[in-house]
Amino acid sequence: MVFDTQTLTRVVERSFDLSMSGALPAETRAQYLAHGKRLRELLLQLLSARFDANSAEFKQATDAMHNTNHALAEAADDLNKVTQAVARLTELAGYLDKALGVAGRALS
Repeated sequence: MVFDTQTLTRVVERSFDLSMSGALPAETRAQYLAHGKRLRELLLQLLSARFDANSAEFKQATDAMHNTNHALAEAADDLNKVTQAVARLTELAGYLDKALGVAGRALS
């Protein structure tokens, strides 16, 4: 049996994406980068490996990979939500500035 390298590729890509996110502290970005590099090395080795699908190690690695992929997807979604919230704050401030501009003219 071959390992699910497509999902592992997504994990590596998400790790690298998060390593470049300015929304995260530098230390966290460095950790994502280091893990992404290590997982990429393992991915290259796994491309030619064959496994016994019934082995506990194979099942454990597969389960951990899918759980990690899900967690990284959620983390990326959460960062997108944070970015969207910041954009909404900026938008709100602009609308409030405009509203205050109109209020000033109405009271004059």
